[in-house]
Amino acid sequence: MKKIVLSLLACMMVLTVSAQRRGWAQPEYNYELSLAKENIASTGSFKVFKVYSYAKKRAAITQEINMRNAIHGLLFKGLGAADIGTQGEFPALVPDGYESHREYFDLFFDSGEYQQFIQLTSKGAMQAGDVVKVGKEYKVGLLVQVNVNALRKRLEKDGIIQGVRGIFTR
Repeated sequence: MKKIVLSLLACMMVLTVSAQRRGWAQPEYNYELSLAKENIASTGSFKVFKVYSYAKKRAAITQEINMRNAIHGLLFKGLGAADIGTQGEFPALVPDGYESHREYFDLFFDSGEYQQFIQLTSKGAMQAGDVVKVGKEYKVGLLVQVNVNALRKRLEKDGIIQGVRGIFTR
């Protein structure tokens, strides 16, 4: 009986390690996010951001990875005054962090639901200097346009964040 239990535990450990190596584990979020320069037009509830993603291999940084990283940054990191210049601060939409609603955000990112709130500007064309080798990693930049108001409303509707009305009706 002990041999069976030990062999099962060994198999589970091997599967866990191989799953992490194959990328089945939680993706790594390694990026920088800043508000795009003020000369880029954004309309209504859309804001234009520059997202830089980092990886050891250039091919690992796709447009989808950059878009996921931009949404992740808006949700959990926000932007400080240094990132957006004279326009004040852009606080994180979910200040409680990823772990506070882990199941919700795992589904949100894994299913690709985040993509309905983000678009590529200039059809994903990269500008000069958007692909840079920094040490042993590549840094790939992309301009994205995010519908921040729609994203905020969705989070309020799903009960992840509290809307402004909820704050004043306590």
